[in-house]
Amino acid sequence: MTIQLNQAYSYCQLGQRANQEDARYPDVDKPSAEQRFFVVCDGVGGEEKGEVASRTVCDAIAAALDGRDWNEAFGYDDFALCLQAAYTALDRRANAANKGMATTMTFLAVHGEGALVAHIGDSRIYHVRPSSGILYRSDDHSLVNAMVHSGVITPDEAIGHPNDNIITRSMTARAEGSERAKATVMQLDDIAAGDYFLLCTDGVLHQVTDEQICAVLADASLTDEQKCQRLAQLTADSADNNTLYLIPVAQVVTEEQPIEVPQPDDDGASTTRRIERPAASREVTTAATATPSMGQRIKDFFKRFIN
Repeated sequence: MTIQLNQAYSYCQLGQRANQEDARYPDVDKPSAEQRFFVVCDGVGGEEKGEVASRTVCDAIAAALDGRDWNEAFGYDDFALCLQAAYTALDRRANAANKGMATTMTFLAVHGEGALVAHIGDSRIYHVRPSSGILYRSDDHSLVNAMVHSGVITPDEAIGHPNDNIITRSMTARAEGSERAKATVMQLDDIAAGDYFLLCTDGVLHQVTDEQICAVLADASLTDEQKCQRLAQLTADSADNNTLYLIPVAQVVTEEQPIEVPQPDDDGASTTRRIERPAASREVTTAATATPSMGQRIKDFFKRFIN
């Protein structure tokens, strides 16, 4: 599988905070068109030097992935090595002044077999197909979300809950007797042209709902850059720092698989001949360009041989 991306866009805003504790990688509003992995982190409020923790994690993951061939698969073990590198970097940066520093982490890597997403904390990842809605949304590691899952409160009661800033997992430097927070990691392979991946901190989510995100991404009158700008306008006045990465999928190409076609033997008996498809790939595009069904492709195949 080859996933080709359109230009990604990002923003990183202060909101109503005096200090920027969010971090992202790449740390630009318009990254290189060749970029295939993205990180968004939010330094934990109330802890010392959250901006140091978030920046350290972004930079450590970037360094761990430097020079990687993204045409190859990127799996759980590969990500585990990146996460370990980030934790090691936090340990090295820890000192008496910042030993309590902590950060959330969201991560996306687009690779040869799909997309790997991972998160720790309440910064969030979305996979949105404008024609269908949200295909994947990361499950926040937060107290309020745990209360919803346990039935203590309803999803509606979770909105604006006074404890919505309390998270249950974060990345910190190692403390004696403590364990590393684990990431929730998913491999996504149902990916099509026109899809969007979106990574954001909770400062974005204070201002926009899932429905608003979907509405903006489905607005065909806006370019991808304008969609990112629209979200930035909606979240600019957030009480918290707010950072977002928007990654659009241009097209998905998959290798054709060989098919088994019945062939008559010299004595008339039926046997099966393995037919290798040409080296060319099949391109899966948007719904506007219909892809022939497997049945139709087999009929066309026989027509070529009969004629």
